[in-house]
Parts: sequence; structure tokens; C-alpha cells
Amino acid sequence: MPGIAGPFKTSRGDHLRRTGVRPGIVAPKNELEIFCSLCVGCVYYRDENRTLYFVDSPDLSISDIIDQVFRGLNQTPSIQQLYMDEHNLFSAARCVQIGAAQRKALFPAFTLIGIHITNSLGS
Repeated sequence: MPGIAGPFKTSRGDHLRRTGVRPGIVAPKNELEIFCSLCVGCVYYRDENRTLYFVDSPDLSISDIIDQVFRGLNQTPSIQQLYMDEHNLFSAARCVQIGAAQRKALFPAFTLIGIHITNSLGS
């Protein structure tokens, strides 16, 4: 269907490219692939071990969001810094293990803020 600026595109991929959002991570084999695929504004949730992987930036601190949500649940998150090397010289992503109740509170908060969530099971 043509529009004022050309044809209307309704596919999700076209929308993501126009808005500058990278598509989700596709079936990473290990944590290193998760690290290399993460970007600011995206999180990856691995169902197998209930772990949420993310990166922080000065403009968007996902750690702060997690802290605020956990504070609302009267809990304290145990966020871990992960490294790309065995000597812990090169910081990679961060991760936190979350339960079902924490996930139910965190995911809507991420969605409202505009953070893209990729789930290992695709849901």
C-alpha cells in the first residue's frame, strides 16, 4: 500500500531497522555468544537457569531498574559482573538469577521503559 513517503511496510524486521532496534539474539550456544550479542537497551533471559543477562551504560542502567523493582518486592538482587577472560580483566555483561515473581515484575517494567527482551525459549 503506497503512503506519502512510499510503500507501507508492516513487517517487524522493517520496523526494527527503521527504529534502530537490533533483532533479538538467535539461539546462543554459550555465554560468550550472549555477551557478544547484547547491546544497550536489550536483555537476554535464559530459561534453563533463570538467568537474566544485560549490559549497563551511562544513559541506561538496567542494574538500577532491577534494584528498583527488587526494592518494590522487598528483596535485594545479587547482580554479578561477568568477564570474557579467565583473569577477569575484560568485563562483559552482567547477570542476575531471578525467580518467577521477580520475572513477573521485571519484564513489564522493561517493556514500559522500551527495553527489548529476548527469551531463550522464544516466548
